Amino acid sequence: MTSTKTQIKNSIKNVIALSTICIATVASSTIFVPAAFAQYGLGLPKSAGSGGATRGDLPLLTILVPDDGGKTSSSRPTFYWYIAPPDITSTDSTTFPQIDNGKSPFQVTFILRDSNGRESKPIFMAQGKGEDSGLYKFTLPENAPELVKGKVQRWQIRWQANGGTAQVDVSAAIRYDNDPMLAKEIATAKSDLEKARIYAKRAYWYDAINAYTSWLSKNPKDDVANAERSNLLKVGLQNHRAFAKVNTEEFDPAKFAKFLSKFDESKGAISIAFQHKPHR
Repeated sequence: MTSTKTQIKNSIKNVIALSTICIATVASSTIFVPAAFAQYGLGLPKSAGSGGATRGDLPLLTILVPDDGGKTSSSRPTFYWYIAPPDITSTDSTTFPQIDNGKSPFQVTFILRDSNGRESKPIFMAQGKGEDSGLYKFTLPENAPELVKGKVQRWQIRWQANGGTAQVDVSAAIRYDNDPMLAKEIATAKSDLEKARIYAKRAYWYDAINAYTSWLSKNPKDDVANAERSNLLKVGLQNHRAFAKVNTEEFDPAKFAKFLSKFDESKGAISIAFQHKPHR
């Protein structure tokens, strides 16, 4: 009898232990976490003006791309950047401009260049107006040249206010790669969230950010997807110069953490009505 009771107790313990392992496994696999060693950038040398910039009481303007650029599977991708309001309360290196509800009109110019070098020439320009801080996006339109397959090109965002007297310029590199295997995987995806995970796994930075944000704009309460997008940024923007300490090249973890905490509140992105501007 004693032996039988002991066997039953052991069986129950084993079932509980197995159930705990299964639950833990399911919980840990719920959130896709990019590998810490994932190479989302292109391995290019960091260039001045990449990623993010601020000056004086101007807003912190951050292009959401690794310092050394990123890949896209689209010849007409969607570009993302984040505008924070001016920080006029402190110049401490750990202080990040806080989001508020104030509105301050500004003009934004999008510029696409033919290459990534210093001698690169603009091949498309468009201008639009905004007034809110937050996450912004722009999809390369049909009246713009497509990205050239396999070629590293540069895109630029120019923020201007006060009639153009206040200005911030930031830029980032992009390369269009057409991967047939990736296309097959994406074709089988049933949602933007599934697409985002595929893009992130294959290190297609621009498409992963776009797919996650597209999903979150329709499913703002999906904390799992929001955490996955945040994890992607933690990997891709780690050591980004946009989050360096004041007057140094040293990455400021506190500054980056504050950025992420505010960015996570942006489920969708603001679209500006851009108008094509002929370039010289």
